[in-house]
Parts: sequence; C-alpha cells; structure tokens
Amino acid sequence: MDEVSSLTVRLLGGSPARHGDGEIALGPAQRQAVFATLALHAGRFVSRREIIDAVWGERPPDSATGIVYTYVSALRRALEPAGEPLVASRAGYRLDLPKQQVDVHVFEAELDRARAHRLDGAHQRELESLRSALGQWRGSALDGIPGPFAETQRARLNELRLSALERQAEVALRLGEHGELVDELAVLVERHPLREGLHRMLITALFRSGRQAEALAAFDRARETIIERSGLEPGPELLDLRRRILDGDPALHHRDQQERPHGTQAVPARPSAFVGREFELGRLRRHLSALLDEGRGGTVWLDGEAGSGKSALLAEALATVRSRTRWVVADELSGAVPLSLIADCLGGAALDDLGKTVTDLCEDGPQVLVFEDLHWADEESLLAWQRLHRFTAHLPLLLIGSARPLPRRPTLDVLRSRLEGEIVPLPPFDGPAVAALAEETLARHPGEDFLRFAAEYTAGNAGYLRELFAEFADGHEPDTAPHGRLAAVVEDHLATLSVPGKRTLNSAALLGSSFTVADLAGVTGREPRSLTGALEEALAAHVLEAEGERLRFRVPLVRAVFAANTPPAIRAVLHQEIATTMADSGAPADRVAEQLLQAGDELTAPWIPRWVLDNVRALSAGPAVELLHLLSHQRNLTEEQHQELTGELAALLLPEPDAAPSWPTQPWCTPLHALARVRNPNAPRTS
Repeated sequence: MDEVSSLTVRLLGGSPARHGDGEIALGPAQRQAVFATLALHAGRFVSRREIIDAVWGERPPDSATGIVYTYVSALRRALEPAGEPLVASRAGYRLDLPKQQVDVHVFEAELDRARAHRLDGAHQRELESLRSALGQWRGSALDGIPGPFAETQRARLNELRLSALERQAEVALRLGEHGELVDELAVLVERHPLREGLHRMLITALFRSGRQAEALAAFDRARETIIERSGLEPGPELLDLRRRILDGDPALHHRDQQERPHGTQAVPARPSAFVGREFELGRLRRHLSALLDEGRGGTVWLDGEAGSGKSALLAEALATVRSRTRWVVADELSGAVPLSLIADCLGGAALDDLGKTVTDLCEDGPQVLVFEDLHWADEESLLAWQRLHRFTAHLPLLLIGSARPLPRRPTLDVLRSRLEGEIVPLPPFDGPAVAALAEETLARHPGEDFLRFAAEYTAGNAGYLRELFAEFADGHEPDTAPHGRLAAVVEDHLATLSVPGKRTLNSAALLGSSFTVADLAGVTGREPRSLTGALEEALAAHVLEAEGERLRFRVPLVRAVFAANTPPAIRAVLHQEIATTMADSGAPADRVAEQLLQAGDELTAPWIPRWVLDNVRALSAGPAVELLHLLSHQRNLTEEQHQELTGELAALLLPEPDAAPSWPTQPWCTPLHALARVRNPNAPRTS
C-alpha cells in the first residue's frame, strides 16, 4: 500500500498515470479508456459490462469481453512499479486507490468545500477552495481518451470547470481583486464568447479599475459578438450594465457585500397588487391551514410558463409564515453542481443525512420548503426532492415545487407523474382578471379597446401584462413594437430555449403570425426535416402552437420580440426576400403584402412596383393603401411607375367622380380626381 500511495492519476491534463516523478505508459487509447473508467470509480468494483459500455457504447465488438481481459492484464503489468492497485474479482475490476490521488476527485471535493464556505458566507475561504480545485487542471479533461463514457465525463467536467471559473471571478470581484482579474477575464471571454456572465464581470472589473471607456468598448464587443454568433440581442442584465456605467451607478463600486446563506433566504416581498389567482391561492391556503392547524404535511407542484405568476402566488400565500419558510431558486449554474439545491436550502449537513436534517428542522414546528424553477435543478437534487416528498407523509412539512415546460427533463417528468400531491396549473389570465390587474396597476379603467389589445398581445400572461401596464402608466402608447423593459422580460423568459431554436424562431417571426414548415424551409434555406428539432422544442415550450398544417406564435408579443432581434437593416432585406419567394410561389397577395409592409420604407427590390400594380385589386383596402403610399415615395421609380401608383392610390382614397365626397373638397384634390379617372374609372375593390 505504501507503493500504491506513490501512484497518482491525472485525468485533467498531463499523463494519466504517474509513479513518483515518472510517467507510466498505459498503451493505446482504448486501454487508457479502461483505466480512466476505473479511476473515475476508484475504490469500487466496475463490472465488465460497465467497462464495455464505457469504451464502446451500444455497438461493442463481438470479442469485447476478451479485449477487456487483455487490456486489464496489460494495465496490471504497466502499474506493477506502483504495487498492485488493480484488483480483479467475479464482480469486475477495481482500482484500489484513495480518491485524493485522483485529480478529478480532488477537484470535485474542493468544489464541495467551496460550496460549504459559500453557504457560511466565508468568501475568502470559498475563493481559496475554488483556486485549489482549478489548480488540479493541467490541460484538457480526459484528453485523447475515446468512448461514450469519456465523452460524457469530458462534457460534465468542462462545464464544472467553467462554472468554477465564473464563480472564482465573481468572488474575487466581490473581494476587490478587480485589477488582477481583467486579463484573466479577457482570456475567458475570448474562449467562451457566449457566456454573458463572463462579459458582465469583465466590464465590471474594467469599470472598477477606473477604465470606463474600455468598459463601454468591452460592452460593444460583447454585444456585437453575441449578435453575430447567436443572432440574438444580449440579455437584460448585460444591457442594464451599460446603462449603469453611463449613469456612474455608485453601486457598481460596491464590494465585499455579505452574502446571505441560501438556506436562510427569506420569502420574497408580498406583491403590491395581487389579482386573478384567487382559486389557486385558495388551494395553497388549504394546504397551509392543514400544516399549521393539524400538523399535516403535503406536497404542491405549480405548473406554469414563465411569467404566469408562480412566484407572486407563492409570496402572497406564504406571507404569514415567512419565519417558517425556506425558499431557494435553481438556475443554470446550480444545475452543474450535484445536490447544490438541497445544500442551498438545508445546509451542508443535509448532504450527509437528509432525513435527520429535515426531522431536526421540523422539531421546531411546521416548516415550508419552496423549490422554484426545478427545471434547472441537478439530477441528484431532484432525487433528494423526491425523498423530501416522502417525508411529508409523517412530518409537519409542506413541500412546494415549481417548474416551466422547458427545458424538458426526463427525471423531472417522472417525478411529476409519480407525485402523490396536488398539481396546481396556472392558466393564462381571462378577461375579468386582465381588467382587474389593469385597475390595480393603473388605478383606473384604461378602456375596453386597450384591455382587448393587452389580452390578445400577451395571451393573458400575467408577467407580460404587468410590464405592459407599467409602460402604459409611464406614457407609452400601446402598439405592437415591444419597448425595452417589456422585451427584456420576454428575453429572460425565453432563456431556456436553445440557441439553434432561437435562431429558427427569429426566422419564423419574420413570416408573420402563422407559417408552414415549407415557408420556414424556404426562408432559412434548410431542409424541412432539419427544422424538426427546433420546432418541436418551440411547441413543447408553448412558444408555437399547431393550427392545422400551419404553426403560429401563441403569444403575439413573443413573436414581436423574436422579430425585433434581427437588426432593422437585415430585417428589411429579409422581408423583401421572403416576399420574393412567396410571390414566385403564388402565395395569396395579402401575405406577400404583409411581408413588404414589414420591410419598412426602403422597398428597393425592382420587381415590387410592378407586382403591386398587377395585384392591387386582389389586396384588401388597408394593405393596398399602405403599400401604394410607401411606394409612391420611393426614389428608384420611373415617372410612369410613379404616375400609375399615384393613380391607384387616388382611386382608393377619393370617392367616385359622381359621388358626393364625405369630407370637404380641398383644392389639391382636383388633380388627383383627374388622375383617378384616367387610371381607375370604376374599378371594383375587395373589402
């Protein structure tokens, strides 16, 4: 065992096995894959079947068992200088090595220590543990090692490393080490250009270092890179950071702020206006009464899309039991660290003995545990949550979970389907709820037309309605162009969609309120089957819904935000290209016109004037007038085209020559009347 103690395993860069100061040659790549599988399970037996699956996956060679035996025999000979660490038995094979001699296990143990320090609010110790964890890396994870198991572990470890790098920078920034961070963050931003958190920290570090101009330049580069690589505007936090820098926000200089341990996070403030969820509120309060009056536990699951008001409902229902409530919210980073959500809620002791921790907690009286956004939770936390659910049968414990439809998680779907509790769905607001929310928010009735517009534009989404009413109160007139704050809320809610999915929806949004897969394939230049994944994701997230053979955006506001993500100049060109494709394929005239009108003022394609003149009688009156008006002001028209277009416009706007006008005749009408008589003496119109 003394000799074995000199064996070290490096799977995070460097030679995989070392004895003292020398390397151990392990042989070909697949033999190294067997060794890596055993090292990642150091101290326990790994069956031959597990090794075969790890190295070859679903299609192993017929001789896989014999090959594994040969590889293990060769590994045992290679490791002889370090003793006999490789043990064989009927159960399989075991690398008999302490975990502290395998860099992956040391890395993960240091991350666990860092999380414990974070819960205690010990930032300096957390930073030391993070640096110790990252110090285990000497290169790429499982470099050159093949097989599905190695691929999965490589992706997992790389994500953990990047999360640790982000957290290390965040803590160092908090502790005032902004000067030393700038170069490090600049390298990370270059390597990971779509990680907005890294961009935010680099910009903040530059600003705190007195380099405001460089901070703004870093923002411009970040925005340009994100749009170029993803086709999307940056998220609201990055956009807001630029505003705060321009305003010289003193809070940006604040550092070393004491963090509250996540396990003692307070219930969010009670909403100032709460309407439209009385039925759902009553269901939650019944569970709360059973808990407080009878000591009877239970489980409630809230189902609802982003913005449906899950947090507001919980804050209202639990306002009277704040001291008995622990509330945690999962996010993308927490999903990268096993059991992070459970540790955040109940403390590090829960990782060792969950049952004892919860039992001890409930000895002080009834307790409420709230886990929001479980769609982000790591697999281990979800399994622990299921154990918590079982504890509610005999403890005074009310367990509440909430989740969005996306990202879809098999474990989450199973957990929800097997739940022996109450599932409370949060449907869209109906007409009376929309009106009640408007009156609470605006302290007045805004008018039936505005309420109808608001309900249709937001599809009854409570979060979108609140922002829309707030903008209306600030003086923004209702229209279909989303303003900054409202658009930022939508972007935040769409964060769970994949980047390819968002790009596909950007293109779909330009096609109008509804479209076919063939339309989308024509616009994107992709095969219809290659669009299936993105469209299924959008349907699962309820961004799109089926309407016969057509697809449509369920929420008009969401479509408007996706459309706005394409820069205006590019959007104008794309709308004209879409119109060209539609016109060539014989699409209805009004659909072609819809695309042309969305292109804006610069209708530069040479085919457009002739098409409008040939199809003006097939268009509805409103689109016809708008198109003729736009085209009559274009500078690339011939004199003949200008006269024809003006004549058609006059025929639409002016009464028939022999009819009495419905408004006072002005002198400038006379030449238009004459032109109209020449072009369209008695042309019938579509309504």
